[in-house]
Amino acid sequence: MQAHHETTVVHFDADGCHGSSSSSGGSSPYSLSGPSLDSDDGSTSTDEYCPDDPLEFRRHVSIFSPSVLAEVDPSSFRPISQSLSCVLADVDKHLQRMVLLLPAFSASAASTARTDALQKWLAGFNVGWVLDMDDNGSLPRREVGRRVSEWAHALGTMDRVFRHRHREVRSPVNEAAVAELAALGWLAGESAGAMLRLAGSVVALGSSPSKLLAALDMHAHVSETYPGLARTFSWPSSHPVSVASDAALAGLLDASRRCVCDLSAFIRAPQYPWRMPQGGEVHPCVGFWMGYFRGMLRNRVSLYFVLAGAHLDEEQTTPLPPDEGSLVMELISCLEAVLEDKSGALAFPGLSQIFMLNNTSALVRRAVRSDLSMFLPPGWVLAREERMDGYLKGYLEVSWAPVVARLAGKPGALTVLRRRNPLSPFYSAFENVCSMHRGWKVPSPALRSILRSTVSESVLPAYRRYVDDHPEVEISAGRSVEELEHQLSELFEG
Repeated sequence: MQAHHETTVVHFDADGCHGSSSSSGGSSPYSLSGPSLDSDDGSTSTDEYCPDDPLEFRRHVSIFSPSVLAEVDPSSFRPISQSLSCVLADVDKHLQRMVLLLPAFSASAASTARTDALQKWLAGFNVGWVLDMDDNGSLPRREVGRRVSEWAHALGTMDRVFRHRHREVRSPVNEAAVAELAALGWLAGESAGAMLRLAGSVVALGSSPSKLLAALDMHAHVSETYPGLARTFSWPSSHPVSVASDAALAGLLDASRRCVCDLSAFIRAPQYPWRMPQGGEVHPCVGFWMGYFRGMLRNRVSLYFVLAGAHLDEEQTTPLPPDEGSLVMELISCLEAVLEDKSGALAFPGLSQIFMLNNTSALVRRAVRSDLSMFLPPGWVLAREERMDGYLKGYLEVSWAPVVARLAGKPGALTVLRRRNPLSPFYSAFENVCSMHRGWKVPSPALRSILRSTVSESVLPAYRRYVDDHPEVEISAGRSVEELEHQLSELFEG
């Protein structure tokens, strides 16, 4: 059974930090910046195999079945360039290119011709650079996302092209068909082997969030595509491609496992851009990491094998969660703990509570409105709602309780100013808090409305009671209950 998966694109910088976003949601995170290592512009990549003379074209394909000659119009072939790579994604175009390149993979062809033809074949899929990949750091981390995306698209298209052509050629069975099948098998084997080089380069990268997503994505594609190619071309388990794909899968799982062990450290990493928003708004890391967790789960089957095999690894010293749901919940809890810890750096009274309200609300919203919701244990959302109630009460206690307390001053403590207008200290404290909190930001309209209502219900009834109980106190202009309520309605706009 083939596993369904998507190619994940999430943006990281060289340290595994958020660069610019993504699919993942979420959202991967790989960076698309940086020049391509493929310097060949392809302007002459197929000239040798695109003869203008029809007779010369027929000489190139003479070892194949007669139906080939009727299918292919030699005048339709033109040099392949990088700008036309998207056009060549069409399977029929690649089938026609294959016909021109297959002679180099016949039994009598020279090895140099085969090497040159393989380069041209891969370049047509915009992955000629895989031939330059090795396990010695030849893959810049900033290019991981783009390279894996191109690689996955090319591998899927090649698989369809090979299977389609194999079905066409194998019947009827004759000498020409046998020769073409043999050449096709050589091309498929050489292509599949070359495509696995990227796996070694990804495994060789240092541990990072981007490496984990790349390794999971590649494991999913290799485990889906390579067994099918082996069945199509009857490669035994001892075939070089089968051996190499098994080794690549094992390496990708091991590399993924080590990255998973480091994820909590990446979330807490001091080099991560943890500069706190001074208005208490949602920290960018919430959207980034929640999107990242969704990106991991797009390759759930591969992630399952990563976690399931942890107990078999003798070198594995860090215990891993038993399943992908437990892993995600553990990482979300880690993110929450970091947010709580970092909120202590916000000096103004009440701002840390507003920060945690914003971020907890955003975290819950991203969890319940995505495929992460299926992993939430019973009571998870309720526990966060109760936590938010605590933040709200803490905010009222440190920010507004001192303001309301100014309405209950003892007569013996009255200052000259208070004797002149007993409400002056209240008005002064009210204005100070309002002025400060107007600049704080609560981006969620629903949460902003709840906060304003709660503040009004905490302050205005006490003020109204004071006014009713002290008719002798003159209410200054602009200080009616309705006017104070209007001021409170402007809080948290940022």
